[in-house]
Amino acid sequence: MFIVLVGSLAGYGYQAGWDRYLHYRQLPDRGRTTERRVLQELQAEPAAAAGELSGVASPAPPAPATPVVSFGAPPAPGARPSPQAGPRSIYASELAALPDGRVFDAAAPSPVLGRPMGYRIYLPPGYDDPRFADVRYPVVYLLHGAPGGDHDWVDGGAANQTVDALIKSGKMAPFIVVMPDGSLGNPHHDTQWGNSPVTGERVEDALVQNLVPEIDRAYRTIGTREARVIGGLSSGGYGAVNIALHYPDLFTVALSLSGYFMAEKTYDGRDIWGSAAARRLNSPLQQVAHQPLHIAIIADQEGGSTLTESRQFAQMLEAQGIGDLLRVYPGGHTWPFWRDHLLEALLYASDYVTPAVHEHPAPRPVQARF
Repeated sequence: MFIVLVGSLAGYGYQAGWDRYLHYRQLPDRGRTTERRVLQELQAEPAAAAGELSGVASPAPPAPATPVVSFGAPPAPGARPSPQAGPRSIYASELAALPDGRVFDAAAPSPVLGRPMGYRIYLPPGYDDPRFADVRYPVVYLLHGAPGGDHDWVDGGAANQTVDALIKSGKMAPFIVVMPDGSLGNPHHDTQWGNSPVTGERVEDALVQNLVPEIDRAYRTIGTREARVIGGLSSGGYGAVNIALHYPDLFTVALSLSGYFMAEKTYDGRDIWGSAAARRLNSPLQQVAHQPLHIAIIADQEGGSTLTESRQFAQMLEAQGIGDLLRVYPGGHTWPFWRDHLLEALLYASDYVTPAVHEHPAPRPVQARF
């Protein structure tokens, strides 16, 4: 009877709710415990030198997690945005007292898909405040895995809480987060965030040709590659790196959490690539060439072949002179892992992305001379 009940709940439908909780294997974090935990971690960490990254605390035990593997050069001197461009210069003492960032659903017209492309968006604290109406922001695109949808990063990964904590603590300048729907309205439809010669679905083209321009049109973004980051988890981590390698003129940082680096079948066993040529074009391990990118790879120790690919990919990036970071942590392919290590991924991105800026900065006061 129990087996029948679970089966009926799993088939009840992702958007109806029950399947979502089975997918996340946890209830939504309504009490904002993630934000409190991240704030405690940020307050407990000793101040890092410019461009330095240290391990992030592990979720369950209070002791910080130590990376099993850690290599990758820190940013070159001067790569981190200057302090005067940081969040305190934008919001001054009001930063910590601002309301939480705002999360809502929207859709971008997509001629490529022939239908709107849905997305969930996070607007940072202060975005709607008239005092900061001239501030423009960098954008982080976070891609979900499979099965999955555009609600995953908030409902499963509490990404909004992590970002709120980073901004309100002054550790990062404010930024916008866009979480697109790469499953085209059906969370069980795995597109690998690619252009499939088999199905004809061009999700990668829809993201870069339709969604990115729409976000820059509809919101106060900086609108340059230096102010765009793309990241994701699992197949979203694969998609983020694959898209960044195809479009280094659009993104300056790519983030992969438990991602893989060879084109493969979908999670339900479908081949959407159809040929060796298409698989090669969409396999980051076979497409690495020197590009002005920075790529962070955060892998779980239980990743198996994915972990092997992560290590191979990091070595290839270093050989090509592409700025990279590889961290391997204890854990598995789970929401707690992605939720707890998103913090480190975003801190890495902050070393290279253009921070939020006033579009019309106030003139500096003239010093009287006697």
